[in-house]
Amino acid sequence: MRKPIHPLWGILEIAGFTGSYLSTLWFLGPKVATAQMPILAYWMLVLAGWVYIFWISTFILHRDPPDWRGWFARGLDGTRPGSFKNSWRTYAVFTAIGAILLIAYAGWQDPERLAHIPWKEAEIKFAGYLGSGLLQAAIFFGYMQNRIRAMIPLSAGRHSVWLHRFWIALATASLFAFYHLPNVPLMCLTWVSGFGWAWIYYRRPNIPLLVLSHAFLGTLLHRVVQLYMRVGPAYAHPDLHIVRTIIPGLQKLTGNLF
Repeated sequence: MRKPIHPLWGILEIAGFTGSYLSTLWFLGPKVATAQMPILAYWMLVLAGWVYIFWISTFILHRDPPDWRGWFARGLDGTRPGSFKNSWRTYAVFTAIGAILLIAYAGWQDPERLAHIPWKEAEIKFAGYLGSGLLQAAIFFGYMQNRIRAMIPLSAGRHSVWLHRFWIALATASLFAFYHLPNVPLMCLTWVSGFGWAWIYYRRPNIPLLVLSHAFLGTLLHRVVQLYMRVGPAYAHPDLHIVRTIIPGLQKLTGNLF
């Protein structure tokens, strides 16, 4: 059986994916939003990227261990560290702590926010996060974190696992925050939440639970704390928001929610 590709190839993959993302977001995205590029061509590029990272890289080139995946795969030793039974409490506690902090901050800033929560808009935002959060969880934690994990060796020593986990969570969180440029307040918060999710995912890889946590906290951040959430060229120009352009009917449904 052919051996997996060298783990350091992951550096080139992450760099290549990041470059592709930035060029797509900042260069191609506005062209699609202003009808200078066909939506179908944009979707073809996105689909090619998904096929590479979610299939070719993960299963063919690197052959990630089953217990690194976030889809309840059984590990080589027969256990399922990321099963719902083993994982839900950890994700629930992290989400509850984050929710309490966000609600407390919103109430401290303006008590009226808690009395006049726009529930309909919050429901739309939450539903949108179930889709966008799924992609983000799969890319940053199910893919990038695993590439980083394969590159950073696990050294010997009493605290080696904790240090290994810390550096992987730190690197993953930093990438996660970087992708939210140029929204600095959002970058700071995504670094904190990204570190927590990466720390949990290291031991309890569960994509669906991470998506729910992301959707819940993201909705609170936007509709209760009322933080400006757009990134890329849409940060200053909402009309250039690519997601609302490439999904039919989304712009009419969401307005400026995204």
